[in-house]
Amino acid sequence: MSIMSPIPALRGPEGTGLRVEGEALLLRTAQEEVHIPLMAVGRVRAEGRAVAVELAALAGATPAVYRLEEVDGAAAAAFADAVNGALPERSEPVDGITYISGNRLTDQHAVRLFRRLKRGALHGLLVIAALCVLVCVTGHPVALIAIIPTGLFGLLFLILGAGGAYPPYEEWYLRKRGVTVAADRVSGEPGTYVYVDPMGLHRTVRKFAPSWTIDVAYDPQDPGRVVVLRTRAMWWLDVTLASAGLLIGFLGAAGAVTATVLALLGVGGF
Repeated sequence: MSIMSPIPALRGPEGTGLRVEGEALLLRTAQEEVHIPLMAVGRVRAEGRAVAVELAALAGATPAVYRLEEVDGAAAAAFADAVNGALPERSEPVDGITYISGNRLTDQHAVRLFRRLKRGALHGLLVIAALCVLVCVTGHPVALIAIIPTGLFGLLFLILGAGGAYPPYEEWYLRKRGVTVAADRVSGEPGTYVYVDPMGLHRTVRKFAPSWTIDVAYDPQDPGRVVVLRTRAMWWLDVTLASAGLLIGFLGAAGAVTATVLALLGVGGF
């Protein structure tokens, strides 16, 4: 049975939501989107200010459940009734989880790193400003011509090096602690590959490659956290570039501090 009229979408906090899209439900969580075909749905339950999508399951199996919290209670009840009335009739039991696919929206580890880098950049600018004030109030403003460029140059490369170190670290971590599987290319969708997590959920990963399969590694505690495995040479190249950036950054920072110390000591013409 198909849906004849539009069903209003449910909206949760911070961009989360659940809506009908064609013959499927699209559940958006804080980290990923889950595509749930109606043929895979057993029933939808309204539970106060939450809605639960219970998947169809084979006899004796415990059905998987996807939930959306903090929605309007009346809207949740109306949504559940409308979707339940639109579910297709099945002549035999199906395992709903085999029809589900997911796509990670955000990498929380990368988001946290980005926040730390922003804080680090702010703190670095404050340190540079403090050094500039120090040499000015002590009567050595000429030292600014060394402190400002070396300090900013060093801070820039520290940020670039720290950011560049994240991809090789993530790959190293998941190679060591994660599960390595083959992801198969999706026919007709260049650059899109699919792997199956322990729950049977089909998850997508993107990489433009000529092969039909690629090796990926995912975190067993968070199967949406995944990396495409590269050759060791490419991994070492990233490590080398990140290390070089950090080294240059430290040298620049050291130059700014050294210029300040020399100015305070009255050495080097400052």
